[in-house]
Amino acid sequence: MRLRQGRPDRAKVYADDPSEIAKLWRSVGAEILHVVDLDGAFEGSPCNLDAIERVVKAVDIPIQLGGGLRDMRALRKVFDLGVDRVVIGTILVTDPDFAKSIFLAHPERVLAGVDAKGGRVAIAGWESETNLEATALAKTLEKLGAAAVVYTDIASDGMGSGINYTATEKLADAVGLPVIASGGVASLEDIRRLLVLEGKGVVGVIIGTALYEGNFTLEEAIREGKSAY
Repeated sequence: MRLRQGRPDRAKVYADDPSEIAKLWRSVGAEILHVVDLDGAFEGSPCNLDAIERVVKAVDIPIQLGGGLRDMRALRKVFDLGVDRVVIGTILVTDPDFAKSIFLAHPERVLAGVDAKGGRVAIAGWESETNLEATALAKTLEKLGAAAVVYTDIASDGMGSGINYTATEKLADAVGLPVIASGGVASLEDIRRLLVLEGKGVVGVIIGTALYEGNFTLEEAIREGKSAY
């Protein structure tokens, strides 16, 4: 399932079994899968553990998971399932001291999710907007111990309108950590533009809707991403 701008009323279901889709992406060259527990993001705790476990067992590549991971118990559950890396977001704002303890307990396995709309951070499945600037939050993440930052421009997410290049560059300039861009990729040109930001720490991009809609293939995306090497 994919949402547009994170809104449940704008959901589109592409398949009933996430594990089968995971195997599909693996078969065409995926080296890591980013999975979001959408129900968990809205409810505040993981809701699709069975489906997540099936995905982990279906493929032999790392799984990166986000959505509803707001306490140590939830993290232990998904790590026990075999998830390699997790993305936390809401608690970066609501309980930064606890977020720091999570980063310290699981170094290199916990990424910070910075989700922004109009430059301001949104939390709790993007249902709650804050007055906190995304760049201000980003500047605290290195001190907290995050392994990397996943930056999502909510207005672009799922819209196929193109990456918000300016906002991504601004975020990368604000943080001394690797940045993974997310939201809005519509064409291979978006990947080419992001490659220019590699020197500023943008090390990857999460692609969803564009692949499901057939804008380009995963093989083409991987080839484009590796073209600079």
